[in-house]
Amino acid sequence: MKPEEPSSPPSQPRSELATRSSMIFDLKEVSEERWNSFVLVYTPLLKFWIRKKNIPSAAEDDILQESFYEICRSIGNFERDAAKGKFRGWLRTIVQRRVADYFRSRPEDQGVPQEVLNQVVSQDQKDADEIEGEQQALEEVKARALELVRQSTAEKTWQMFWLTTVEEVPTSEIAKQFDVTTAAVRVAKQRVLKRLRDLMIDETSEDL
Repeated sequence: MKPEEPSSPPSQPRSELATRSSMIFDLKEVSEERWNSFVLVYTPLLKFWIRKKNIPSAAEDDILQESFYEICRSIGNFERDAAKGKFRGWLRTIVQRRVADYFRSRPEDQGVPQEVLNQVVSQDQKDADEIEGEQQALEEVKARALELVRQSTAEKTWQMFWLTTVEEVPTSEIAKQFDVTTAAVRVAKQRVLKRLRDLMIDETSEDL
């Protein structure tokens, strides 16, 4: 079930946005290409949050789709600042609310106590297993973002990025290998990192 796309929110100049991510800007503009990329990249994280709440497997996909629909519908109102927290926290809140709605919609004889619902929407309750599981989900987010960027990056640019960032080959050696200046190597690295930051939004791409 694919959620219907809401009408486009009013456009805003980039300089007025509280975040520097062009991904969020394009989501606010309801860019189909960026929306598809966002869904592909962030699905593992949203699925982890849903499964952590002991949702029956048969209901997981419906809650996932409802969460994405709400994200699409509400992204125009999102603003990130120090007081309101990160984009990831905003996403997690949406998922938790959809999970709580699922439990509330169950037949009365299958309902859950209010205190359990309160725990579902709590942002503060993370045990060691959840922290580890969320980190694994974020690694999958990173892997998907890397693959998306790799597919749309010139091979030479990608190789220079990979060698300098992941394999930590000295810039001077990479420049000699590709017959370019060291400045060109640094530009290639920053270009790819910027695209990764746009896709991953809150996550740092420096620790690849």
